[in-house]
Formats: sequence, C-alpha cells, structure tokens
Amino acid sequence: MTIKEQVKVLWKQCFHDTDEFIDFYFQKRYTDELNSYAEADGRVIAALQRIPYALTYEGMEMLVAYISGACTDPAYRNQGTMRRLLAEAHRRMYREGVMFSTLIPAEEWLKGYYARSGYANCFSQTKKLLTAPSLPVDNFSESLKMVEIPPESTLCGDAFRFFDHFQSSQEAYIQHDWEDFHIILTDLQLSGGSLWGAFQEGVLSGLCFCFPEEKTLKVTEQLAVGKEVEQAMLEYLLSHYHAVQAECLGREGENSYELGMARIIHVEAMLRLLAGRHSSNLYIKVEGDEAIPENNGWHNVENGHYFRGRQEGKTYRILSIERLTCLLFDGKHPYMNLMLN
Repeated sequence: MTIKEQVKVLWKQCFHDTDEFIDFYFQKRYTDELNSYAEADGRVIAALQRIPYALTYEGMEMLVAYISGACTDPAYRNQGTMRRLLAEAHRRMYREGVMFSTLIPAEEWLKGYYARSGYANCFSQTKKLLTAPSLPVDNFSESLKMVEIPPESTLCGDAFRFFDHFQSSQEAYIQHDWEDFHIILTDLQLSGGSLWGAFQEGVLSGLCFCFPEEKTLKVTEQLAVGKEVEQAMLEYLLSHYHAVQAECLGREGENSYELGMARIIHVEAMLRLLAGRHSSNLYIKVEGDEAIPENNGWHNVENGHYFRGRQEGKTYRILSIERLTCLLFDGKHPYMNLMLN
C-alpha cells in the first residue's frame, strides 16, 4: 500500500468518522507533502497532517499550520511515538517559515499532553442556545430572501467575497481561502446542512453555516450586516429545519470555553516582525524547546530592532515556549472556526 493508503487505514482505525467524510478528506485535504508519519515493522503506525492557513496578526498575515488527523496505532501508544512525530513536524514547520502551529484537542486530557510539546490554550469559542420564542417578532424578515448556497452554486463567489471581507478585517483570526471555503461547503453538505444567504433587495446581507441534528439547528458560523438580519435568518432556518432551538457558535459573548491551542514555531522571525511595529522594548530568555533548540536563548527587542545575546544590566523574563505563546496572544482573543477535523 502507498503511504496515503496506510494513513487512511490508520485514520479509520483511530477515528469514528463516516466513510464519506474520510474519502472526502483524503481526496480534498490530504497530500503526502503535508503528511508526517512514523513507521515500525514495515508499516505506518502514526501520522498527522500539517494543513497550511494564514492568521491575521497586527495588520499582517502569518503562515500557520493546523495539525489534523494526529493518530497512533493502539498497539504502539504510550511509547512516545506521537511526541517524536510532533517534534519532527515542528522542525519541518520551522524550515518552511511557519510562525505558529495550531490544533484542536479531540479530548480534554489531550490539552495536558500537547502542553508538554509547547502548546498553550489560546483559542476560545462561545456557544449560545436560542429558541424561536426568544427571537424578536417583527416584519423585518419579510424583506429578506433566504437562498440555499450549495458548493456548485453560482452564488458561491459572492458568498466567499462577503465571508472574506469579514474574516480579513478580524484580528488574530484564522483565514479560509477560496479553496478551503469550497471544502467547508462540501463538508457541510455531507453533514446534511448547507450555507444559507440572506438577500435584501438583491444584495447579500448575511450568511449562515448550519446543519440539523435531531431537533437542534447547529449554527457553526453566522455573519450578518446587523442584528435584525441575524435574527431574521435564525427565525427562518428554525422553521425550515423544524428545529426547536439553535445552538450558535461564535467569537464573542458569554459562556466562552477553550477550543484550540497554539505553539510559536519561529521565535526570532516573530520578534523581528514585532520589533519593526512596536516602540516598547522586550528582553526574554527562552528555555526548554527541545524540538527547536534554535528558539532557546537570549532575545532582545530594543528601539525597533531585534538582536540575540545577553546584555549586561538588562532584566530578562525567562519563558517556556508555552508561556511565550500566551504572551504573544495576550489580549488578542484569537479565533478559529470551520476547521476540518
């Protein structure tokens, strides 16, 4: 079997996804170039994929890698295989100019596991439940035309431009390009859901990514030009799917919970970028990065310039890779959504 075929077999062994989704993932997302794997006894026993994305950060777009499909054959677990594979993947990201690695732990206990490889809890998400009676009733919805937008629709271009205008304006936000947008729509379709557009006098005014699950409408993302459009869309979709409530995911609001983790990959490159954008000085010593030892050592951001080495008379903050990642995202509330995982 090819490496791709072996990784696919391993995926089926480790995850509980449908054959439809697995076939789709390996057709649209997987490539050997993005795959990292470990072998034993002549076969693949562990694998992960490094999916490239862009992240907005202080007016810049930075290359990040999203770890997908990290899995180990049950017979080879608890032997450090995935830890070594992650380190190898981080080294490769470093060579490729990736600034951050990101991931979404499949289970709560994995947060501690990934923290040992330098990951920090950075990405959060909110979840709110809405029922039809909780939505204001007015005549506004009568001026909206709701249109389903499947992946093959001619409206996809307009929908992506609306979506991209929003995402590109957000700080610390994982970006989805046109190809990924189309993949998102196809994945949504496999879940029995769809993308819906709200039009006012022929102008696209809102988008809603959603799928039904029993009597609940799962809203994975909703964008609208105003609260009235957002509420009118939900009112229509609850009725359309015969749902009693909508579970809406988002970036802002109450009931926030930890979703994803991040790890700085290239400390020097990141600090060089920040040096040219900040007037404040920063003196840090990075310790404990076993995967990328080039990150360890004394780092100085001073008067708009970056350089390495310890300066006498300066007070340095001693940071692990995990703590430095937290510092770089402090106050930014980074966000990722619509990830294929």
